[in-house]
Amino acid sequence: MVEPRPDNDPVGTAPGRLRWIEEFVNTRRADRDDIATPAQLVDWFHAHDLAHDAASATARQRDRAEHIREGLRALIAGNNAEPVASPRPDGLDPDATARIAALASSLPMALDVTAVPPQLIPASRDPIDAALTRLLIAVAEAVADGTWNRLKACREPSCRWAYYDHSRNRRRTWCSMELCGNRAKARTHHRRSTLESGNAVPK
Repeated sequence: MVEPRPDNDPVGTAPGRLRWIEEFVNTRRADRDDIATPAQLVDWFHAHDLAHDAASATARQRDRAEHIREGLRALIAGNNAEPVASPRPDGLDPDATARIAALASSLPMALDVTAVPPQLIPASRDPIDAALTRLLIAVAEAVADGTWNRLKACREPSCRWAYYDHSRNRRRTWCSMELCGNRAKARTHHRRSTLESGNAVPK
């Protein structure tokens, strides 16, 4: 059994290429962004065998990658229950789904019928655009093999860390029960205690 990892661990546990998605979403952390510059984006893609080390990225491609990352975060948040109430801002960009939908149409893929079995491949010859397309192909593959719904974003609004739900009933809702789960429980307890004492509960 795979043990839950803390919500600051960049190493994913999702199977196959779906781990690319998990780890790509988790390049954004509370204290830093691992793809904050074009060079960092190339380094990340190279480390994950998505692009060769001689590739280069433009600032525009780096921004596109960020939009795709946040779009993927929004998509996997849809695989989880609704977020819990929190005084902290939600880590989801409300426009992220619309942005990734628009970007996906600009990253074409093709069916390679010479491969055994046939497989989707990037149509672009640009190494960075091809790497972004491979991420989208990984999503399609995960949907096809039934693993996609297990990749989730934490229910804690201020967290939204990506994790793979290995539980048998697929009902794990926190990246870490010890961290985000306990934070939510503490807030619920405080709210209940405040209501019982007759004091107003801050929203």
